[in-house]
Amino acid sequence: MKNMYKKIVVIGMSVIIVVIAATLLFTYVFHVDSPAVRAVGKVLHLPAIIVDGRWIALSELEENTASIKRFYENQDFSQFGIRIDFETEDGKKRLQLQERKMINKLIEDIAIEQIADEWNIRVSEDAIVAAMDRPMAEMGTRDAVESRLKNLYGWSLNDFGQKVVRGQLLREKVTTQFEEKNQVSQEMRERMEIVKAELSDDRTFSDVAQKYSEGSTASAGGIMGWFSDGQLQDEIGKQIFAMEKGAHTDVIETPLGLHIVQINDISEMDGKKMVHVSQIVMKKKTLADFLNERIGNMKVKVFQSQYKWDAGKALIVFTDESMDEFEKMMFEEAKETQKELLNKLKQ
Repeated sequence: MKNMYKKIVVIGMSVIIVVIAATLLFTYVFHVDSPAVRAVGKVLHLPAIIVDGRWIALSELEENTASIKRFYENQDFSQFGIRIDFETEDGKKRLQLQERKMINKLIEDIAIEQIADEWNIRVSEDAIVAAMDRPMAEMGTRDAVESRLKNLYGWSLNDFGQKVVRGQLLREKVTTQFEEKNQVSQEMRERMEIVKAELSDDRTFSDVAQKYSEGSTASAGGIMGWFSDGQLQDEIGKQIFAMEKGAHTDVIETPLGLHIVQINDISEMDGKKMVHVSQIVMKKKTLADFLNERIGNMKVKVFQSQYKWDAGKALIVFTDESMDEFEKMMFEEAKETQKELLNKLKQ
């Protein structure tokens, strides 16, 4: 009897090992997409991507991609002259673009969770429920919200809370704490003292801006253009509209960093005073910069053949370069559609 029991156990274990091995081969080597392979893969919680030891399961990606597909299929884009059919080759590529975008968002969410854990930031279930009370109040009832989520994404209210609301609340808390920690550094102040010294030595503002400014206008000598009162940050606007042509401010601190602003010209338009300004700016690190640097240093292993990890870009990218070309084409198409829509609205 014991021998029979042992044989059954051995046979059972052998079958399990064969099923697991076959599933791994069909999933990662032969890329077989069938209900049976997906079902076993879901039970095994097979990874699509591993990020710093955290698994993003194939089943999670499939469910999220199905939700994206469901959302777009429930939208009416006919007024924009767009018809999306995910069964066509172009439609499949469009869905893959959305899937990659979703994967990068999941990786960013993992980075946010890591930072939140390091900074002892928590989001309670009560906070998630309270945040979900707002849309329910706007839409009328819990049933109305549940019905809309089910129709658009195939989600329950709990799915929405865990997939969307929890991440939003974590991000808000991380953003708040980042802004508190992200103060102007001593190095930035010292660099601005060098800038002031060079301006005092009669170097042109344009030359100094090209040499030191960290703004997007640095290559153009810091020229920002014409502004009226109220169009610039309060800390800057309050000073420059009381200044004369050719003068420049002392160092001004704003939430963005440190600035020195010069008045190039003064004019008037429609009864409003206008100033033409240039700036030299030392920028504080933004949350986007902080996250990008953080994500770029994460260890990411990709098990899907259509994607690869680009640490330099801190992004999942396509292995097939033709998908990059398709993405550019879709971007241009979207711009043209937007122009056409704006033209229609003006008529």
